[in-house]
Amino acid sequence: MKKGKMIILSGPSGSGKTTISHYLLSKFPELKFSISCTTRSIRKNEVHGKDYYFLSTNSFISKIKKYQFVEWEEVYPKLFYGTLKNEIYRIWKSNKHILFDIDVKGGLNLKKQYPNNSLSIFIMVNSIKILKKRLMTRNQKNSDYANLNIRLNKAKEEKNYAKLFDFILLNIDLHQTKKKAIQIVSDFIYE
Repeated sequence: MKKGKMIILSGPSGSGKTTISHYLLSKFPELKFSISCTTRSIRKNEVHGKDYYFLSTNSFISKIKKYQFVEWEEVYPKLFYGTLKNEIYRIWKSNKHILFDIDVKGGLNLKKQYPNNSLSIFIMVNSIKILKKRLMTRNQKNSDYANLNIRLNKAKEEKNYAKLFDFILLNIDLHQTKKKAIQIVSDFIYE
């Protein structure tokens, strides 16, 4: 099996990772999206097997015990995310490079395991106030302030890991951020 490359996009919830990952996928036919597993509820317009593999907590824990994940994390209390080993093999078998839209610790775990094959990019915004506004407009339940506060507190913690990534993209102007992401990924893929 020919090993490809990995582009790892990480950052706080609401930083723009998913928007930027979709944009990169539209510009680079040699990239394929790594579908993560999660135990969170499916959101409107998401598709099982396309956006995520939505698993029960018991099923997720069973896969942990069977060492089926290359990385996994309890990102929020009782809310798991992870990447299956067979997802990486599936994409590399198709001679594509892998694009990850992944939590910060998961991204660092991948970078540690595949240091010569990976490019890690941390996406952040310039204030918690902007992040809060983005999260509130994401069609989350207005009454779910506890979840919002958990995500904002986690974002404050995740900013401390930014320096461990290869690049930091400050997502103030989405057009400029996309342009910079194209340049960084292009340099890595075609080096």
